Amino acid sequence: MNNKEENYINIQIYALIFSLVGIIISLLLTYNQKLELQDRDTLFDSKTTFKIAKGNRILFLIIGIVFLYVNYKLYEISKKEGEDLKPYILQIFASILTIAAAFVTFYVVTLSNKGDVSDIENPIT
Repeated sequence: MNNKEENYINIQIYALIFSLVGIIISLLLTYNQKLELQDRDTLFDSKTTFKIAKGNRILFLIIGIVFLYVNYKLYEISKKEGEDLKPYILQIFASILTIAAAFVTFYVVTLSNKGDVSDIENPIT
């Protein structure tokens, strides 16, 4: 593994750490919704929940873009070294799908005009 590859792997590690932070935030938002359904005091008011959810969706969008960038750079390195490119092409495709999904979830959160995103993020039937 050369120095460039190692740097890209380090970037992926940092992106994964930020993913864990995003997951913890998602857990807190879901727990907040549970408290709301139980008519108990919530961790955040609806306006704060909206801001947190919107920021969290932006975080996941940025993480997806970072992974696309890193996967593309690793693809370029592998192409120069004459390696099999199929795994890298699949990872790039997966990153593009992840970014598309992140855009959709960000759009869904922004649809909430009143600031109450709990029903949009976790619809209750």
